[in-house]
Amino acid sequence: MIQSEITIGMNGSMLDEQPTGVGIYSFNLINTLSYLYRNERYRKLTVFTPTRSHLNKNLNIIKLPGLLQSSKYGKLAAFSRFVWNAFYYPFVAGQFNLLISPTTHGSFFLNNQVITIHDLLSLRYKNISPHQRFYFKYLLPFLISKAKLVIAVSETTKQDIIRFLKCPEQKIHVIYNGYDHSRYCLTENGEQIIYKEYGVRNYLLAVGPTYPHKNFDLLINAYNELDDSFKKQYPLVIAGGKGSYLELLKDLVKKLNLEKKVHFLGYVPIRLMPQLYREAFALVFPSLYEGFGLPLLEAMACGCPVVASNTSSMPEVCGEAAIYFDPADKQTLISSLEKLFSDKIVRNELREKGLIQSKKFSWEQTARTLKILIDKQFHLTHFKN
Repeated sequence: MIQSEITIGMNGSMLDEQPTGVGIYSFNLINTLSYLYRNERYRKLTVFTPTRSHLNKNLNIIKLPGLLQSSKYGKLAAFSRFVWNAFYYPFVAGQFNLLISPTTHGSFFLNNQVITIHDLLSLRYKNISPHQRFYFKYLLPFLISKAKLVIAVSETTKQDIIRFLKCPEQKIHVIYNGYDHSRYCLTENGEQIIYKEYGVRNYLLAVGPTYPHKNFDLLINAYNELDDSFKKQYPLVIAGGKGSYLELLKDLVKKLNLEKKVHFLGYVPIRLMPQLYREAFALVFPSLYEGFGLPLLEAMACGCPVVASNTSSMPEVCGEAAIYFDPADKQTLISSLEKLFSDKIVRNELREKGLIQSKKFSWEQTARTLKILIDKQFHLTHFKN
């Protein structure tokens, strides 16, 4: 069959003016796909989104209600996204040849979808969110049964999809995340932007304490047991986070009398994130489980040494470019940090290995791999002007 134009809908209902992990993946994938399609005039790319923030200006946008943004409306936004995807999306997107979702959002009625799964945390940990657990346990299996393709962001996530959702292995394809090489990179200007903005330097950095599986309580307790000379020289900086778990961590810091040594920065704007890594002494990533772990990749690209858990996808992302520890054993984290503090040769090796390892990943590679897979699966090479 020959068709003059292929219409592609991108489900950006998860996009937010203050994006974190999945949101960062989403707008980078959308922007890069639009760049790859720029010379293919017979393919029209349209994005359903509540915000234009961080998206290419030349994209065709169908504006969604701002109520879908989690940074502004929290749990109400999650409910609103479910309602929009379940009841409105099938009608407004039904005429598209292909629908790509960079998240687990989609329609239960359309069969021309590509769904991306980043992790199955809510099925692994009961304390994530009751409504998320319900969606992932009872509704997501039906959604992926309707999807043409299921994208997993790591081998770890792929195995979880097979285990928890009973999805046929041949339907799942692993495509790793990427990062923006133009922003997350080394610089020689030596500016201390983070010091000027937040008043901290030479710090241990930890990013994103959103839920208990992030294991930041272990990190704070381990940091507390370091020698006072280490704590005085290397403050602990915690960026991002939300909700009750973040408040629990703040209470723990007060209990341990670490208020002058542990700094909570809150949400750090994307424009400052590369410099946050550059000025850090090291990134500490104590998570019990990650579907991918984007901060690991960003940190390595900025020349920031990495100390990471030895579980799930972390070794997939870091390879030999990290000091690994058992996230269930506080002493192994303490030993890893002491090794990092005391051995300059190890720190330099981690920086060099991290720069090499990070070059294996890019958003262009992510989008190009997805595009090739989609073209094959949907037989788009049969379409022409």
